[in-house]
Amino acid sequence: MSAKLITDVNILVCLFQLANMQAHILNRSLFRMATLLLVAGPLLLLFSTTALATVTFDELSVEIEDDELSLRRFNAAGNHLIIWVSPGFGDSEREYDVAYAISKRNIEVWHVDLAESLFMPQSISTLRALDGRYVAALIKHAHQQTAKDVTLMTRSYGALPVLRGARQWQQQASSKAQNKADYLTGAILFSPELYSEIPPLGFEPIFDPIASATNIPIMLYQAGRHGNRWQLEKTLAQLHNGGAPVFLKILPDVTGVFYTNDTSAETRAVLEKLPIEIKKVVAMLKRTPTTTAPLRFHSLDKSGKSNLDVTLIPFSSQMQPQTIELKNINGEMFTRNDFIGKVTVVNFWASWCGPCVEEIPALNRLRERMRGKPFELISINYAERPRKIREFLDRVKVDFPVLLDEDGSYSAKWNVLVYPATFVIAMDGSIAYGVNGAITWDSDDIVLKLEALMEP
Repeated sequence: MSAKLITDVNILVCLFQLANMQAHILNRSLFRMATLLLVAGPLLLLFSTTALATVTFDELSVEIEDDELSLRRFNAAGNHLIIWVSPGFGDSEREYDVAYAISKRNIEVWHVDLAESLFMPQSISTLRALDGRYVAALIKHAHQQTAKDVTLMTRSYGALPVLRGARQWQQQASSKAQNKADYLTGAILFSPELYSEIPPLGFEPIFDPIASATNIPIMLYQAGRHGNRWQLEKTLAQLHNGGAPVFLKILPDVTGVFYTNDTSAETRAVLEKLPIEIKKVVAMLKRTPTTTAPLRFHSLDKSGKSNLDVTLIPFSSQMQPQTIELKNINGEMFTRNDFIGKVTVVNFWASWCGPCVEEIPALNRLRERMRGKPFELISINYAERPRKIREFLDRVKVDFPVLLDEDGSYSAKWNVLVYPATFVIAMDGSIAYGVNGAITWDSDDIVLKLEALMEP
């Protein structure tokens, strides 16, 4: 496998591709060197909310086995079609705007929310559970109806059913010996989350087997402030295992391209340029050699465990507390070299995280209940701009120190994968409890457990 910088579609990307899939394995040290080459494209034009015309589309129904999928079709006369699989959570307004703008550049777009069409909960658990049959059938149906090449596109956990669908399509095409079944050109993934489950706090992520059973070309856009930014190297390693050619572009200062509340100038700039860039990416994927042969793999069983907690969970990882050297909201340096002599709660959060915001009042009350005791509450904000956090603190009462992990790299040292994530450190400096998710911190049960840690 080799890694080289390439200039294409007016963006600078990094291509990881197998030179010889069977004979060569990427050395870990070489992989670390390769990841140092990840770079961002140039700053784009500012996004104007009036730049896009009124969005128009057709309703389309596709029967798959005993189910019927409802799609929004953004028609176009060109010879290429994008199947855009929405993860189903969040506002789809931006997706529709971009889909329409792409169609105006002669690329047809079929937009589908699988969970909505199948009357399933629009959740991460649903996406983890979906197999590939719906996406595989859509790929085949789209080509049969239009004779166009097909590219898949999605974000976040939508990558799981999309990549499963691509692999299932490969299996079907290969089994039928269809020499012309080369119309699937690849996938465009925005900040993909390929975890089969969220591990207990402090452990490494557990990737779904499809991540290393994928060999189609991929264009991966990674938002620089997204919660999974610092898991990118591990994601690339998984995709490398399958031999997928991966083109990568990091989007600095972007939390989520399609996250409505991300209104930063950087995100607006990406949105403004994205339809033009997608057209060039589609052409790039078309030129990239691909195969209809699926990889052999030992298992594609899906776990689906969430490991989101509702109370304090005894900490079972061997990880130790990390030294804190971060600035607070006022720009003053805050340092903790050890945590001996107090019960310390270290809470990782973000203002865009609903559960994080919901548990702030309980944390305020916990701090008040612990007044006068050997207790400290430290909160660390994940990858948000100081100005944004100051505006948040003007609206929301927070009675404890807020430290800034401005690029998100410090949170990665604690193996934080979901937000909020909270560590409870005992008087001897070891981590006693960990919590993935929001809980009622001032409940009597939790307060008793914290006070028990203070006993000699």
